[in-house]
Amino acid sequence: MQKNTLRFLLPSLLGVLIFLIPISWNGNLTIGIGVITGWVKTLFGDNALGIVVILMSLASSLTLLGTVVHARWIHNHARLRELFDVSPVWLILRLAGTAFGLVYFFQVGPELLKSEEIGGAVYVGIAINVLCVYIAACLLLPLLTDFGFMEFAGTLASPVFRRLFRLPGYSAIDAVASIVGASSIGLLITIKQYERGNYSIREACVIATNFSIVSIPFSLVVVNVAGIEEHFLAWYGCVLLVCIVAAIITPRLPPLKGKPDDQNLEHTRSDGSLLEQAWKKSLNRAQTAPSIFEFFERGLRNLIFFVFSVLTPTMALATVAAVLTLHTPLFEWLGYPLVVLLEFARFPEAAVAAPGVFSGFLDQFMPALIASGIESQKTSFILAGLSVCQLIFMSEVGVIILRSSLPLGIVELAAIFLLRTIIALPILMVGAHILIV
Repeated sequence: MQKNTLRFLLPSLLGVLIFLIPISWNGNLTIGIGVITGWVKTLFGDNALGIVVILMSLASSLTLLGTVVHARWIHNHARLRELFDVSPVWLILRLAGTAFGLVYFFQVGPELLKSEEIGGAVYVGIAINVLCVYIAACLLLPLLTDFGFMEFAGTLASPVFRRLFRLPGYSAIDAVASIVGASSIGLLITIKQYERGNYSIREACVIATNFSIVSIPFSLVVVNVAGIEEHFLAWYGCVLLVCIVAAIITPRLPPLKGKPDDQNLEHTRSDGSLLEQAWKKSLNRAQTAPSIFEFFERGLRNLIFFVFSVLTPTMALATVAAVLTLHTPLFEWLGYPLVVLLEFARFPEAAVAAPGVFSGFLDQFMPALIASGIESQKTSFILAGLSVCQLIFMSEVGVIILRSSLPLGIVELAAIFLLRTIIALPILMVGAHILIV
């Protein structure tokens, strides 16, 4: 028992210190994972862009071998086959993301893609930050996911999830995974639980579209891109409030309201107090905790998945989103009614900010990218918040959901995106006025 207690407490406390405890660093409040991400970025130095392009080129080359050439050594290995034998859409996205990166890196090709406004913003402003976050978060995330902390925190949070969200207590663990790791990690946990029969259709759809985004590491990227990193803690508190309110309201409205609880799953409670249940579950998990070798193997496996499966298509869609947002009137037209609202609420540069309100549907970073060109920190506060709170961005979460077994179509995802935007915008506006002096 003492051995299991130590196997639970020591890694979990280290994980909490790294991911959840605010610290003062270089005069700013941040969290440990943000500092570690900065160290990784410093370590890469001037080679960071080249490393990104090499990794993306490797991902595309291996995908061509697995998908087009059908290389036997890839198809005979289950993990390699999963990574590099993909659908035509994923193949195109990976090739496009690599091609766009090569154009910017070598400064050969269309002027638009070579520009700092598009290529620089996506591959220097986003891709390098994302890669550094992946490296730091994926390698260290098992401290929170594999030694009992998720079971402990999830069990304690279960009464709230039952009452507020009408979800089983175990879904709190999915939310914790998203908060401390990345939206994709929480989403993949949800999909696996659904496929194992632990969630009904309604539960899985609600969890996937409401608890797979509030990631601390990715939030750090967003605030850095938006240029409001000194307000991170206040901003993140407001973001959490928005996501809680949205998670209460959205499942009670179509299209999620109509999803069936078709499996009539029973979620029973254990004997003992809630704290006793949490402690028992955490020790049981610690009993099967990984060895040091398994710890790094799992972290490396997570890192490989994100680098080769997510990074390249994400940058492809981010580039397309940047072009559509900055060089076409599409999102300007869509955001035009919001100019009046933002001006009425006394937010500067409303006309510049309005296109960012809906551009987040294509890529999470687009509102933050638009915020980077805005001087008003109050307006940037809102756009950075939307980058996180809107949740349904097609460059990652949306594509993963559409590829999964979850019964959610693109029209339903668009409807959920709009609902979350309508809920988030007024809360973020009030928060900006209160928190940004």
